[in-house]
Amino acid sequence: MKTFKLVALSIVHGENVEKLELIDGLIINREYGKENWLIEILLPKINPEKFQSILDNKETVNVQATISKPSNDPASFEVVIRNVAVMEDRMSILFEGELFRRNNNYPEKLLETLMENGFNGEDLLQAFKEKINEKPVLQKSK
Repeated sequence: MKTFKLVALSIVHGENVEKLELIDGLIINREYGKENWLIEILLPKINPEKFQSILDNKETVNVQATISKPSNDPASFEVVIRNVAVMEDRMSILFEGELFRRNNNYPEKLLETLMENGFNGEDLLQAFKEKINEKPVLQKSK
């Protein structure tokens, strides 16, 4: 197993990225051959019901994890929540999931989507610059 410091975690909702207010976190590569990872995060106690609902409904969630230092590109995962522990003023969330590989066609797909949504000229350029850094398009690893 390999353990890494987690410096940022975001939940991906389609094309939107929700950055979580991470207090601390770690990510463990369990090295079972299927890109199986554990992610544990410590957050302020804000809306624990949201995470408990995801756990109760056994929902799959797409997340982006930035490992080791903030300047690293985020890695994308498909995860389920295994545990929600609520403390006095904080909460711990344990995820388990598989690593996704970055979709190499992302810039082209993003540009195509923006154009389909009516962006052009300077607006297209600005929207592209904003979205290209979010990298929300995921592709499951093979």
